[in-house]
Parts: sequence; structure tokens; C-alpha cells
Amino acid sequence: MKPTHVQCLTGATLLAGVFFVFPIPHTVAVRNLLLLALIGMLLVMWRRGETAAGGGVAVYRNMEIPALGALTLWMFVQTSLWAVDKAFSFGDLIEEWLGTLLVAWVGYAVARRLSKTDAPNCCADRLPAWIALALFVHTGWMLAYQAVRWAQTGHYALGSMPYGDYAVLSTPINMAFALLAADLAVRWLGDGKLFPWSDRAARLLLFVTTVAVIAVRARNGVITVFAVLAMLALLLAWRKRGLRQSRRGMLAFLTVLMLATSLLAANLLADRRWATFFGSVTMAQDTAGHKAWLDDPQYPWPMLDAGQAADHSAYMRIAWAKVALDGIASRPLGYGYGLGGFGRYIEAEYGRKGFVSSHSGLLDFTLANGLPGLALLLALCFLLFRRGWLAWSAGNPWGLALMLTLANYFVRIVLDGHFGSFRLKMVALLLGILYWLTVRPAANREA
Repeated sequence: MKPTHVQCLTGATLLAGVFFVFPIPHTVAVRNLLLLALIGMLLVMWRRGETAAGGGVAVYRNMEIPALGALTLWMFVQTSLWAVDKAFSFGDLIEEWLGTLLVAWVGYAVARRLSKTDAPNCCADRLPAWIALALFVHTGWMLAYQAVRWAQTGHYALGSMPYGDYAVLSTPINMAFALLAADLAVRWLGDGKLFPWSDRAARLLLFVTTVAVIAVRARNGVITVFAVLAMLALLLAWRKRGLRQSRRGMLAFLTVLMLATSLLAANLLADRRWATFFGSVTMAQDTAGHKAWLDDPQYPWPMLDAGQAADHSAYMRIAWAKVALDGIASRPLGYGYGLGGFGRYIEAEYGRKGFVSSHSGLLDFTLANGLPGLALLLALCFLLFRRGWLAWSAGNPWGLALMLTLANYFVRIVLDGHFGSFRLKMVALLLGILYWLTVRPAANREA
């Protein structure tokens, strides 16, 4: 049975609502209600006997699905045998990780149920467009807020936020950038388009989002976008590697790389913290000689050779990363699942409470789940990226969106403690949708 226009509009509206409220503080209840509404819609469609498109697709045979199962199984085994606080770890494992898997399944199932079995350009193809617009609203909201502040004060305050802080707001902005960049790249390649608006609108949306990446003043957000663009440049050059298309491929490579370099240069000029970045990084590596990372009020703040104080963000992040690596070396099988693995290590080793994250999600994950957990996570990410690459190489443009979305999140969790909470659920929901658009039968894809 085909999904009706009402079902399509309902699913798209609910998904857009979820992605809009996800990053806004104190909206957990609203987000959960919207997710429950999506689950309710799936149950109604199932009870009416409306089968999913591509019902014969055995996705469990794809290597990334067993890899996800193996990672989840290891988490339970590790928590059962080696977790320092088993009750806490099991609670976090059920709430955070299994909750994330449920959200990913919701995205996958909604996209699959809203796919027509006999027509191109189906409802499922339009879902990411609604999501991209919902994410873009945060971009426009922030820039409008900064423009109003500028008009009121006469000074443009980069980094001023309508809610939360830059670490929160840069998440939807970076996700929107990855989707919009994939759409524009697909258009340039002549593979159609991912989103239904015009080429001029696609360029405008990406330009505004690029401005917002700088205006949010999140250095790690800029570095992440730089990495995504550098990877996109290589992908485009590889796609156009044929003799006749080599010039076009080189032009794409240089254009995207120039955009990435300009973006990084603009952030270097706009953010004064870069002036003391490298000296702060060097200072932070001496965690025994400088202990401000452990207790800022108790220990003196490190000063650079030029007499400047070390940059707070850079110093803390590098020092905590080094301490986290020490913890991984001392307990390679992990401390037990949970966002507080770093805090449990600090408490056990230094007798200090109040620490939660090392500000690197990848290090937090490794410290919690051990080196086997890290190996399984890297394998899962590689297989998902490979799935996107195979689909894109075979002419399915959604494979590029899958690759860029995954790369954006992976680079960010290397730099920031974003492996958990609303950020992990946001990317899981989006990846669930993109995964279906990538693996569905060719007959259900847009011609």
C-alpha cells in the first residue's frame, strides 16, 4: 500500500519538529512526545497492513548491522565483567545506548514505511529536506539574533547565542552544512539533486550556513567543517578521475579546498584565541608540572613564555586528553559504559570529583568501553562509510549525504565530548533515514 499524502506530511512534520527541538535546552519532554508520535504512526501503519517498501531487503546481511550488534554485545559483556560501577553503567547503557539504537530504528523505519514501491521521488526522499530546513532554522535564528544585537549595541558580537552556548548551537549548524554541501555537490556532478529547491536556493542556503559556522565561534566546529570539505574535495576529484573528466575533477577539488581554506582562515582572523593556541597545547602536555587542569583555583594558571596566560579551552582539552590516554593505558578493557568514565578515572586516580568528560567523545568512549570497544566502533564507522561510498559509486546520491554526515560527527567526537546525549540521538536518527535511502532497492530510488 502506498503511503498517503497525509502520512507523508505527518511524518515529515514530526521529524522536522524533532530536529528543531533537539538542541534547544529544556525541551526533552517535547522531543520525546514527537518521537512517540512517530512510533505511534508506525504502529498505525503496521496495524493497517501497510507493508514497508522493499520488504524483501535483508539489511541484516549487510556487514554494518552485525558490527553494530557486536559492539552492543561487547558493551554488555564489558559492563557485566569489568565495570567499576555496574549499576550506573547498566543504567547509562540502557538509557543512552539502547535509547540511541531505538531512535536510529525509528528513522530507518519511518523512511522505509514512507517509501512508495512503484514510483520515483517518493516521500522518503523528501524527509531529509525537511530535516535540513529544520536545522537551518537554527542558523537563521542565530544570525538574526546577532544582527539585532549589532543594531542595538553597534558592535557585532561573534559567538553571541539566542540560547545555550556555541557548543550546543554548532551541532545543528554543522549537520545542516554537511547535508547542504552534499546536495550542492550532487547537483554539480549532474546526478540530480537531493533537495527540491532550485540551484540558486541551494547555493544561498550553503553560503548562509558557512557564515554561521564562523559566526558561532566554535573552533572545533570550523575544524570539523574544514575536514568535511577536504574529504569532499578528494571524493569529487576521485569521482571525476577519468581522462576526459580530470580537468573538471581538479576544478572541483581546488574549488572545495579553497572554500575550506578560506573558512579556516576567516576563523583564524576572527577568533583571538588562536594566538595562544599552540603555546597552550605545549604547556598542557606537562600534566605533572602544571596541574591547573585538575583544580583551577588551587593550582596556578600556566603562563606562556610571552607572558600571556594559556588559552583556557586549548589547555584544558589537551591536558584532559593526555590524562584520558593515561587512563586507557592503565585499564585497557574500560571502566564501564557511561559518559562519566573520565570522571570515575579522575576520582580513582586523583581523588577528585566533579569531572565528567575529557572533552573528546572518542576518548570518553574508549575509556568507558576499552580498546575492544574502540576497535568495534571504528569498524562500524568504516563499514557505514563504505556503504555510502558503494552506493554513491553506483549512482545513488544519498550515499554522499551518508558519508558527509558520518564524517562530520566522527571528526567532531574526536575534538569534543559529543558522544552521547541529544547529539548522538540526533545523528542516529538522521543516519537511520540516510541508511535506508542508501540501501533500498534500486527500483525505489529517484531515476
